[in-house]
Amino acid sequence: MKSFLKKYLPKRTFSLLSYFYRWNHNLYNFNSNFNYNLSTNFSDFFIWSNDCSQIEFVAENVRALIFGKEIEVAHNFRFFDEEGDFITNQKYISSNFFEKIILQNPKGIGKYFSFIHFVESETSLENILKFHEICEQNRGYTIYYPQDINSVGATVHGNFGGLSKYNNKRAKMHLRKHIYTPIYKFQNYDKYDLVFNNPTKSDLKVKIIINESNETHHLNVPSLGTKFFKIEDYCGSISFESSLPVCRPLVFKNPPPNSFGNFDVFHS
Repeated sequence: MKSFLKKYLPKRTFSLLSYFYRWNHNLYNFNSNFNYNLSTNFSDFFIWSNDCSQIEFVAENVRALIFGKEIEVAHNFRFFDEEGDFITNQKYISSNFFEKIILQNPKGIGKYFSFIHFVESETSLENILKFHEICEQNRGYTIYYPQDINSVGATVHGNFGGLSKYNNKRAKMHLRKHIYTPIYKFQNYDKYDLVFNNPTKSDLKVKIIINESNETHHLNVPSLGTKFFKIEDYCGSISFESSLPVCRPLVFKNPPPNSFGNFDVFHS
């Protein structure tokens, strides 16, 4: 049946039917899937820590990678405080294929908040690729240095996002609740900050389930906001219930200030 419909239905009609068929599993909202063009620039959602001594960002230059030669672009970063309010913008010019950028402290309120990354250039992807039904997805890696910037640092990619440079939120909530349980055993001799940020247009309600004791806690994360929950003196697994398909925090293990050298950052 699928091959029959694909053969005889117009491409856009088939895409619409496929979207609604997968309604409960689609990560993005309807408008963002069918109303974008190459000028639309989407980003993952990255987390800033005010307690780290330095944070770097590894940005890729898609245009240079496609052409195989250096092309000048502007790497833009927009920061939002823990309540989701805009703080500031930072811009870095580079023509390298990959650029490691030392981000300046945006001086936002709170221990953790979030930012997005997008690229601007006089060389458009539309002219390079000659396609009109794709959009630019900006990814990257954040490197966190707890105290000593001469250390290796902890590197991690961004959280699920889909945010445009105009703050349009592509991610969507679902009517059904989803429970996500990381394959990770928290240890009682370590401390953890579970950091959640919200790429949707509505408040994100997260239920944190401490599985070994059936204890529950609740976080309300505003749109574009960032909230965290501390875990200590606990051994076992933790689950997260929300309206996102996968609600996984960024885990700061033994976050700074920490002089023991066992700091780490990872996706749960």
